[in-house]
Amino acid sequence: MMTLFSRLNKISKHHYLFGAFILLFCSVFSLVEIKNSKLEMNDFRVYFDAVNDFFNGNNPYVKHYGLNTGFFKYPPTTLYLFSPATLLDYSSAKMIHLVILFFSIVISIPLVHNLCKKLLGVDLNNKQRWILYVSFICVAIHLSRELHMGNVNLILLLLFVLGLHFLNDKKLIPAALFWSLMLIMKPIMILAVIPLPFFKQWRLIGYMAGAGILFFLLPMINLGWIGNLEIWGNWFKAIASHGDYIVSENSLTYLTHFYLGIDSTWIPSLCMLAVLMVAFIFDRYFNKKGDTNLTIWLIIFTAFIPNFFVTDTEHFLLSLPLIILLLTLLSKIKKRYYWIGFFLGMLLFSFKSNDLLGKQLTEFANSHGVIGIGNLVFLFTVVYIWLKNSIISKETVQQ
Repeated sequence: MMTLFSRLNKISKHHYLFGAFILLFCSVFSLVEIKNSKLEMNDFRVYFDAVNDFFNGNNPYVKHYGLNTGFFKYPPTTLYLFSPATLLDYSSAKMIHLVILFFSIVISIPLVHNLCKKLLGVDLNNKQRWILYVSFICVAIHLSRELHMGNVNLILLLLFVLGLHFLNDKKLIPAALFWSLMLIMKPIMILAVIPLPFFKQWRLIGYMAGAGILFFLLPMINLGWIGNLEIWGNWFKAIASHGDYIVSENSLTYLTHFYLGIDSTWIPSLCMLAVLMVAFIFDRYFNKKGDTNLTIWLIIFTAFIPNFFVTDTEHFLLSLPLIILLLTLLSKIKKRYYWIGFFLGMLLFSFKSNDLLGKQLTEFANSHGVIGIGNLVFLFTVVYIWLKNSIISKETVQQ
């Protein structure tokens, strides 16, 4: 952990100013929400009520909390991670969770920005302030919704970024800890770690597996072995019915049905995953133009998660590292036509809001899955640029 504090201490002045800007934005947004009695944080309500229900001896997987879609569908270990909330009333717990979300994004963006500059051989003294603010503009709508709903996607983002940080510093145990927590909080994050076996990160995978076993056994503390199996069984039943009440217009399942008439739950997502895997394997084993970087592909597969799974739009915050990477690539290459992909992706990804577009355009954007399309544009722009250009020297690659 000392390397993390050391890295944070070395963050430049413009990162602190940007962090202050983010805190100001989050604070003003939250204060306005509070004043208008709109800071409901319904997603956090699900965690809070489910945890209290569980520790009162009830099954948290059989009823909804708050909204009709507010079913608790997360692994049993998550109940223990949120157990300190049982010591507080909802209002206090909600505000603490909000502050954690604030600092999650404040820490994540500078770490990703410095990491991308290091990986791409950009002079760390090159401040590139504009990348910070443009990347923020890209995700501002999603950030606002995350704060409004009180989900954990910013925490997932922070855990992913911290794992990247320690992996690049070759600190495998803390990297495994952060990524194990990330996976146990939301198992859909499994796509993020697909590249690890291809880079023979067996020790890291082993540490993560060990942590996963401990997380699986954690409910035995108060439930015993039979109770542990039962609560995990209840979770499996909950996720099996997840698709029955959640619709995502930005998932490949929806997009291929809407535009192509393909009626399949998993085939479109698996086909697109196969395309990314072919690009990844080509880059890993056959691309002789330059070195492949593990971190790059970890970022790419993480950004693909909200397209692959049927989930909420706040999950597109996971594309923030990809956006920062893309902007850093564009600043490095300096080819104007590559910016077409960025601006098209930004147009579709970043502005779906009633306040910005009005009700009719927002409904059109919803029904046409523009956020999901924008994210795919970002993804394939990065993959295309990465495969086409040899911009990273062997000295700067961190594998």
